[in-house]
Amino acid sequence: MTLVHGGNVYELASRSGCSPEDIVDFSASINPLGPPRGLNELISRYFCRLQHYPDINNRLLIDSLSGLHEIPSECIVPGNGSTELIYWLPKALGIGRVLAVMPTFSEYCKAFELQGVDVHKLVCSADNFFQPTVAQLEEAVDQFRPEAILLTHPGSPSGSLLSNEVIDWVASNSNEGIKFIVDEVFIDFCEEKSLKRLLGTCSGLVLIRSLTKFYGMPGLRVGYILSSASLAGDIRRFVPPWSVNTLAQAAGAYCMHQEDYRRKTLEVVARERQKIHEQLSEMPGLSVFPGEANYLLVKLDRRLPSSEVLKRDLFESGLMLIRNCGSFEGLDDFYFRVAVRLPQQNEKLLEGIRSWMEGHSHLLSS
Repeated sequence: MTLVHGGNVYELASRSGCSPEDIVDFSASINPLGPPRGLNELISRYFCRLQHYPDINNRLLIDSLSGLHEIPSECIVPGNGSTELIYWLPKALGIGRVLAVMPTFSEYCKAFELQGVDVHKLVCSADNFFQPTVAQLEEAVDQFRPEAILLTHPGSPSGSLLSNEVIDWVASNSNEGIKFIVDEVFIDFCEEKSLKRLLGTCSGLVLIRSLTKFYGMPGLRVGYILSSASLAGDIRRFVPPWSVNTLAQAAGAYCMHQEDYRRKTLEVVARERQKIHEQLSEMPGLSVFPGEANYLLVKLDRRLPSSEVLKRDLFESGLMLIRNCGSFEGLDDFYFRVAVRLPQQNEKLLEGIRSWMEGHSHLLSS
């Protein structure tokens, strides 16, 4: 199974004869500020520890996560990025049937299917910003009787949050034998909306988190799970020893104490996301979905060329890379996603899209 992901600048640079640094990557939704200031010096200080095995218990990282989230350490399971943890979940939780709410990160269904899990899909519509309603969930549960339900909060690639009604429904059903796996890898951009507040009362809740997106360090691979102590213990038994390397442990712990960085990130992303949303919405032929993370989902009028054509043209004209969302189940080639980047980069993207739209404006009057 070959899956499409954003951020593959190395392959694209190789094919195009340019450097990866020359590409302005709007396809991967990573903090535009880059890693927190001082992280490179910290990694240099820890370099001498590479002659030893990493701490097998991840104590420094877990203690820092516990302090930030005010969650007991026994409820935290770190891993080599959230994707590694996704692949261990089916076995660790003993899942045989899962209801996957789509669209979502494609690795979930691949991980489930590789473990022989029976996957049923609930494909959501644009009418509800690609998130489910309570009625849809109840109907799917009655029909498929899943042992687990996969949700994404905020949605990927829509950026929309689960409704309060759905969250209340999850809280009411999480102690009834159904496990709820909730992808929260972008929730740092709206942390106050995290379902972690339910962990004390919802025994079947599993939250998947990542340091990749918000802290701008996908190359280090640090993810973690928040859950009940019981489920966390089940998951921990399946994660290989030394899964998180020494540098990643130190970097993750360091990030948990960067309050100024977090505040500045939220300010920049909120301001630039609003600017991109407003300016794209003003362009005839584009429909922009409301987003709470560091990216926006956009739909092209079907009289226009597809988003794959837009992606190609933006890259050829300015080495700008957007994400064609046709690979997300439930979407097609007339949807694309753009990450929020720095002001000058965002202006360049908006100018490129505006020029492309103007060049095809005659199609909208036909």
